[in-house]
Amino acid sequence: MITDVHTHFWLPDHQGPPWTDGLGRVSTRLAADAIDRVTVESYRRQSAPAERTIVFGLQAQASGIMVPNDAVAAFVRAVGGQTVGFMSVDPTRHDAVEEIERCHADLGLCGLKLGPIYQGTSPLNPLTTRVFAAAERLGLPVMIHQGAIFANAGRLADANPLLLDDVAIAFPRLRLVIAHMGHPWVHETAVVMRRNRYVYADTSAIASRPTVLATALSAAKEYGVLDKVLFGSDSPMVAAGSAAAALSRVVARMQQIAHTAVTDEELHALMHRPSFDLLGIPAPAEPALVPSSDRGAHP
Repeated sequence: MITDVHTHFWLPDHQGPPWTDGLGRVSTRLAADAIDRVTVESYRRQSAPAERTIVFGLQAQASGIMVPNDAVAAFVRAVGGQTVGFMSVDPTRHDAVEEIERCHADLGLCGLKLGPIYQGTSPLNPLTTRVFAAAERLGLPVMIHQGAIFANAGRLADANPLLLDDVAIAFPRLRLVIAHMGHPWVHETAVVMRRNRYVYADTSAIASRPTVLATALSAAKEYGVLDKVLFGSDSPMVAAGSAAAALSRVVARMQQIAHTAVTDEELHALMHRPSFDLLGIPAPAEPALVPSSDRGAHP
């Protein structure tokens, strides 16, 4: 079963500058639909061949995007299938912890999306660490954007994945997923994963940067953490089918020229990683998102 751990929901009403100013710089080469809005229909088109997905919005006042968690929960119900929702909170808001507790208890959202650089803060800021503490207490995995961004917000110095080593040490039972392999700091991401049992990373977004993707995969293999790399697309910016095809192309090229190549068997395992199990997410009882006849041939 293919699980896509990194997909988004938002609408134009949720977005303003500087988010909207920077969105035009995002490549749409691997997208299947418009990237400034996600509907149930477009989400289903973007999701194939994934049968399970994690979807979330983003709350980042500094970047001009605030997706209501109630809207995410409603979107999950409308999509159905094996899709689950993560909440997002802005750590700089006074009610961040209360919102986590509400979304967990009342909305059924089963994880948390953070982007400290988008939110104009650092993962080590006490405002953010209180959020990590709440997530650990409630058993919620955290998807964290800890890397470069397109919006003019925050500081790159606060976006290095090495900072998450301190987070993992302080919250040893917290499951963290470093989005986009922490690009461009993919080697830093690999060493943080190696040191910390519950730190993972995903392949989302970097399908459009094949050199970065190849370097990230080689680094993960050389540091012995390729089994902690999860498949993610970054839909709607990158459709899941495009992400899967790009992974196949990059791995095929690596097998020709790379010092440390990923095998076909390792690619298959990455694409079929039991990500819900690894992150402690109960699987929905509904049928899979994509009928088996529509999956096509994928690694």
